[in-house]
Amino acid sequence: MSKLKKRLMLIGKIGLILILLNIWIYFFIDFKVAFDNKKVTLWCHAPSTVEVGENFTITVEAWDEFERLAGSYGGEISFQIESYNYTTLLPISSNYTLPKNYTFTSTSRWGGIIPAYLVNGADNGKKSFQMSISTPGIHYIKVIETHTGYRYRSNPIIVKPVGTASKRLYWGDLHGHTTYSDGSGLPEDTYKFARYVSLLDFAALTDHSEHFLRIGDIDLFNLFQKYIEITNSFNIAGKFVTLVAMEWTPKYVIIGQDVSFGHINVYFRGNSMPYFSTYTQRTPYELYDHIKQKTHDEFIAWTHHTLRSQFASDYAFNDDEINRMIEIYSVHGSCECIGNDNLYPSVDKLTEHGYSVRDALRMGRRYGIMASGDTHDGRLGHSISHTEARCLNQYPYTFSGYRFNHPYPGGLTGIFTSNLNRTAVFDALKSRSGYATTWVNRHYLEFRINGISVGQNESTVYVKYKNTTRNLEILACADGVSMQSNIMSNITQLNIYKNSELWKSFDHINSPIWRTNLTDNSLITGANYTHFILKNGKYYIHKKSILPVNISQMNTDGADYYYIRMTDSNGGAAWMGPIWVEVKP
Repeated sequence: MSKLKKRLMLIGKIGLILILLNIWIYFFIDFKVAFDNKKVTLWCHAPSTVEVGENFTITVEAWDEFERLAGSYGGEISFQIESYNYTTLLPISSNYTLPKNYTFTSTSRWGGIIPAYLVNGADNGKKSFQMSISTPGIHYIKVIETHTGYRYRSNPIIVKPVGTASKRLYWGDLHGHTTYSDGSGLPEDTYKFARYVSLLDFAALTDHSEHFLRIGDIDLFNLFQKYIEITNSFNIAGKFVTLVAMEWTPKYVIIGQDVSFGHINVYFRGNSMPYFSTYTQRTPYELYDHIKQKTHDEFIAWTHHTLRSQFASDYAFNDDEINRMIEIYSVHGSCECIGNDNLYPSVDKLTEHGYSVRDALRMGRRYGIMASGDTHDGRLGHSISHTEARCLNQYPYTFSGYRFNHPYPGGLTGIFTSNLNRTAVFDALKSRSGYATTWVNRHYLEFRINGISVGQNESTVYVKYKNTTRNLEILACADGVSMQSNIMSNITQLNIYKNSELWKSFDHINSPIWRTNLTDNSLITGANYTHFILKNGKYYIHKKSILPVNISQMNTDGADYYYIRMTDSNGGAAWMGPIWVEVKP
């Protein structure tokens, strides 16, 4: 072969490699994401509940347009406080100690390539301060950027008299995936991010059980045991609580069959769990029986993204002692309902009855409402896969190259509990003592009927007669977080749903705080599910269901139930409830 021909072949090979490399870069690398890390907003985070005079930490993070820490931020900030009377909601003067003016420092210049939270030596987009408030009430901290005059508002801080904060509001994300299954980053990275960047109080990873390599009972590379050990190593009572958990994912192994058991996350009270998988446990009841045989530890479980056509749930499978909550919202959207009232419809959403949260409640399923991320981008508690900073060009990286983005940001669960430890967090979830929010919102909600809140008395009010008056009390305080500088989020609407139907709606609120007290004297009727499918002489709750049901039992047994949904001016929402009302002479 002549030298010229060899040279031409070499040039051709190099050219082909360059063409393929450019194609890969075009499709998978976004230079704006990689290099644009300018600050667009400030996030101000504080604990939701404190007592008078208690010292607490307030953290300010600078974010770029992709919601990452803007590591090069060097602005000066000052602090103000906005205070309201807890009962009247009128503005009040308050006593406090605020931080002094502060100028951010930076050693980070490549936040799109090397995340600012991994760079040491300066603030790099995140700074914490100490302060206290000596006046009971509802308080917001305002951060003012001195060189622009832009103002940013924290989440609401409920300050209670000394000795009265028997239960505090804590925040967590209970659903995320790492490279141990189909997500990004290692479990250690994800927990560190959840604690130090998302500033969560509690968290759980729920990697898909089917991804752990096993031969029979042999745990290859000890990955399953290591997964549990990492979770336990990050569990520090009073600071950051982790739950041992895993996701059971039937669609993986029943390829081609139109079934819907639902993807189920399982959470344990203790520090271990038995291995389970849809390779061996093919239905939810087989799953629960297997766990009971392998451990005496208490566990709870619930389903999610129930309106996604590929992964829908079958509420015919139900265990009242295990299925205590339902994930109403995640990066996939909302499974609250079908139709126009769904604020965040899934991409491949189902439009038939039998799959939504509202239908599950009609069937008599007593699920509390919570939300999580279902994050696959390694950023538990603050996913960014809904932005252009997708997994393929954003640290931590992923082996799951098919994961481009999700349609929505993740969500959080707020729980009311007296202690921040694993047992207390587990008990709060089991008692349904919590509620759901979208994005990073720490909206503060209170919802009571005749003095009973979610999580109290099995979230159930007992009355003597069907027309006994029900007194509903609602307090809503919006988180001020916004991706727009100088624009702080307010409450726009609050809806009350009774028996899965809209009962009351309060529109155009346009305020950071709102309260209402109202009564219901109508007859308690209960609710029932009616959209059954008849197959081979048996009734099913929907066409994908494989477990027949007794239609006379698919109801609330005469109980009414109420839940609330708040929306904010930033496109976010929060759900709380249900609270059931039963006649008990």
